[in-house]
Amino acid sequence: MEYRYYRELKHNYLVLENNSGDEYEDNAYQYRIAGSKRVRELLPCSVRRINGSKYYYYEINSMQSLKDRFTSKGMGAGDILDLLKAVRSLLENMSEFLMTEEGIIFNARCVYTDLSTGEYRFMFCPFFDESRSFSEFALECLELIDESDERAAQIVYNLCEKSAVRGEFIYQIIEEILMESSEDGLEEETSFPAKEVFEEAFLTEDSDTNIEEEDGTKQGSRMKRAGRRLGGKTELLFALMFTAVVGAMVYIRMNYILSDQENLLSILVMLVSAVTGMVALVTGLRDIKNAGGGSSEDAARRKDEITREQEEDMPEVFEEFEETNGYFKKPKESAGRTKRTTSNMSDIKEETYGETVVLGEDFNEQMTLFSRNLDKTIRIALDALPITVGKMEGCVDRVISDASVSRMHCRFMEEDGRVFVLDLGSTNGTYRNGKKLKAQEKTFIEEGDEIRIGRVCFDCR
Repeated sequence: MEYRYYRELKHNYLVLENNSGDEYEDNAYQYRIAGSKRVRELLPCSVRRINGSKYYYYEINSMQSLKDRFTSKGMGAGDILDLLKAVRSLLENMSEFLMTEEGIIFNARCVYTDLSTGEYRFMFCPFFDESRSFSEFALECLELIDESDERAAQIVYNLCEKSAVRGEFIYQIIEEILMESSEDGLEEETSFPAKEVFEEAFLTEDSDTNIEEEDGTKQGSRMKRAGRRLGGKTELLFALMFTAVVGAMVYIRMNYILSDQENLLSILVMLVSAVTGMVALVTGLRDIKNAGGGSSEDAARRKDEITREQEEDMPEVFEEFEETNGYFKKPKESAGRTKRTTSNMSDIKEETYGETVVLGEDFNEQMTLFSRNLDKTIRIALDALPITVGKMEGCVDRVISDASVSRMHCRFMEEDGRVFVLDLGSTNGTYRNGKKLKAQEKTFIEEGDEIRIGRVCFDCR
């Protein structure tokens, strides 16, 4: 199946041309169902006629295919179960419109997952007649599972065996596997992080707004300041009310003749109102002052704390690093490295002056990417390919915490000893020497090239 990727404003499309030779009317029942979004599990599809040819535009936006999504991080047991549940729900919803699984493309390249919700979407193409069985799709899932997850392997092996024996009875196969998994307690696993986590951590997929803090500190301090300001205004209002009470008591004493008990009560009310009013006035003014004037001090203090944390986490230029929470930090002291605490040469241990090792001819220095437009240099070694780069921790191999970088931005791979980069349909694109790369198109890179990921520039050395 030949298809291409097309970006239109903020929409990403997978474009498929109908070159089968069969004529399908635009108002055909199946197409109307696929384009009406009544079946939630299907990719939204629209038909366009260009120069006499008919094209089908499948809206994928920030989704990633099953193949790209789980190339770096394999599918766990929870991911497999969610996929099977999505297939079951798809078949049930299509049966309501008297439609079968014919036309659904079960292919790891044509099944998409929404990175923000973890939901799966499938392509529906009635004119596509590729002779693929569901058992072949099960074998593709077998290649994508996490090898360290024994439960995932057990489920997929079971899926492969049943689909090979039972043929195309997809719904019955999935129902049996989900029932067996439920009896074994596998469905209790959490396969995908909560939606709120992704909404908080990856809010800037299509925006240039930076995420200032992830722990809610800024929002909490802002709410505290707002509460202080509101409390201060309330206390000033109470002070005004008590002042009015005192004025009313003075007016009554001057214009009316009071008995001894009334005279004593009025004096007591005046004293209590005056003291309470003064306390409310002083407290209200102080709260308003703290809420307004303390904001700059709090902001400066938070900025200093964030700067110190980033300086501790980020590496020195050209040093090896390991990835932690989207930042890069210095590696732990290795056993063979002696930590130096003084500049006095006499204090350095003699074992650091070991014999120099001669490198063999088979030593091959791998290419490395060095950022050059950030405050701290980011180093990405292209030594263990494939490497997926993005800002979605847990789904990529190298995390770059920048608002211009997509969740899964690009992937570096190797072919015949050469390294190439593959853009994964990112929002802001991947560039080689200033030229924007097409989505899912191989582009080989060499030493001296400039690779731009979003707005972060890297030198290839």
